[in-house]
Amino acid sequence: MTDPSLPLLAAVAAGAALAVGVLKTSVGGGIGLALTPLLTLVLPASAVLGLLAIMLSLSDPLSLYYYWRRWDGRQLRLLLPGVLVGILVGGWLLAGQSEFALRRVVGASALVLALLQLALMLARRGPSAAGAPWPVGTGVGLLGGVASAVAHSGGSVIGPYLVGLGLSNAAVVGTGSAVVAVSNMLKLGTYWQIGFVTGRLVLLALVTTPLLYLGAWLGYRLNAVLPRRLFALLLIAIAIVGSLRLLTS
Repeated sequence: MTDPSLPLLAAVAAGAALAVGVLKTSVGGGIGLALTPLLTLVLPASAVLGLLAIMLSLSDPLSLYYYWRRWDGRQLRLLLPGVLVGILVGGWLLAGQSEFALRRVVGASALVLALLQLALMLARRGPSAAGAPWPVGTGVGLLGGVASAVAHSGGSVIGPYLVGLGLSNAAVVGTGSAVVAVSNMLKLGTYWQIGFVTGRLVLLALVTTPLLYLGAWLGYRLNAVLPRRLFALLLIAIAIVGSLRLLTS
């Protein structure tokens, strides 16, 4: 795939900013899972990963503001080391890959994680994590970090684990948001080192920040009336269709 023109990149950035903002404060998850394969259909995978990494980092203060100190401290200590190592591993896996290989990695990762999310939703429960020993939390963090690096989908691994612990909804979102906020900083640095984050992408993300926060304002108001399960299934469907398109194109 050739380098995108500036008008195309700007249009995609504007749409992505609005979508990230709405999803971040309405459903809180599935952002990378749905948007990464979808946007990779029109932009190079490296540009999509870099652009979304910047936008997700810019949106982190919103989640931290709404859920400040509502996280579970023990789970933060268990998850964060594994997540950070997983991001470095994921970055190593992505470095030096051709555009063709990157599209296949993003497509395969998003497809597996979307099917996992679908299976858990249909079962109407997360995996049992009650009383899970520390190696389980660390292992979940490691897998979540790799998934975050290769497809911005770490929440698809970490979210069901936190739900399975029996934490309150606020603690689940708060813990996940804190983990993501810290890990996104390392992911940005990793992407910069391997060339996924560029000055042009940073500038576009900053210019479209008002749309990001407008989307967050809209999403926060949609939260109370949104049919969350139906919308989550829609995001999974988008992820599956986008992933299959990447794998077959």
